[in-house]
Amino acid sequence: MDEINTLVFRTDRLGDFLISCPFILSYKKNYKNNRISVVTSEYNNDYIKKFKFIDSVISLKNEYRFFPKLIVLLKVIFKLRKIKFDKIIILDGKKRSFFISLFLKGSKYILLQSNNLRLMSKFFKYKYVVNYEIQSQLKNFSYLANINDFNIENKKPNIYDSYSFDKEFKFENKYLIIHLDEKWFSKYYYKDFTDIKPNEIQIDKFINKIIDKTEANFDIVITTGFKKTLIDDHFLKNYFKKSENIYVKEINNKKIMYIANTTFNQIENIIKNSSLLICCEGAVSHVSHFFNVKTIALYEKKRLEHIQYWTGHMEDCHLYERMPMNDLLDDNNFFNKIKKIINI
Repeated sequence: MDEINTLVFRTDRLGDFLISCPFILSYKKNYKNNRISVVTSEYNNDYIKKFKFIDSVISLKNEYRFFPKLIVLLKVIFKLRKIKFDKIIILDGKKRSFFISLFLKGSKYILLQSNNLRLMSKFFKYKYVVNYEIQSQLKNFSYLANINDFNIENKKPNIYDSYSFDKEFKFENKYLIIHLDEKWFSKYYYKDFTDIKPNEIQIDKFINKIIDKTEANFDIVITTGFKKTLIDDHFLKNYFKKSENIYVKEINNKKIMYIANTTFNQIENIIKNSSLLICCEGAVSHVSHFFNVKTIALYEKKRLEHIQYWTGHMEDCHLYERMPMNDLLDDNNFFNKIKKIINI
């Protein structure tokens, strides 16, 4: 049977790619000799290459000035026109993805996410308009799959099969993760979001309250994001350096381990064997979903409908409203939820 070439556009964030994986993997398995190429942002390029069900990755540089951006798009168009694609599927709903695809041959299928793009969609053979009322991006992918004559058989496939981890982390006891990335601080994230903004004293109180809710032989692992904050300095100064990037402190015979300078790939490996992830809603909560790890994800109240749309299929993800750290420390329901989840 001749090889089928399919081009998929997913040029947004890591979490967006991860939520697309059940669709992409089911699509690949449905057709024999199906070669999948993904156009992605430059930030996700190296990450997506680690997934074995993706055959090739085309990086799209993020450029915001008009003429440099046009040059970037033309270079990608020129590169892709050398390949004959049987199908082109746009999952990100981005104008740049639409623009590039207009110059490529192949049946075009799109997941239409914006009214602003409806005029451009007239050039496509098939389109599916996103229904936000069903509160599940994965369900929308299912409808797009039906258009392509297949079903998404598994909502939680093993996307990490044959996936390569940069480093294996092994800890002696069971553990939960507190992922203290830049999303806890509004100035590094969306400035109109409720600022949790934990300081050093509050973080120590937060950890102590979680310790009180956990059983014996249950440790805490702390990871952070790509942008450094004052919280990173706190752990580096006050915790004992155990190895190259692991800093430890013992409280009530429990180990609190801060993992410094982690890549996203390494954070995935730490999540893999954890019992609970506490984080702000984002890519890490999608990772925990595929590893069947229970998660408490802090979300912005005014974006609840949007967040539910992206997490509606994640049965192990418990959403909790963002609030300033002082208020979170006083919220007994939050800490009781932690106790309930880890004791199940």
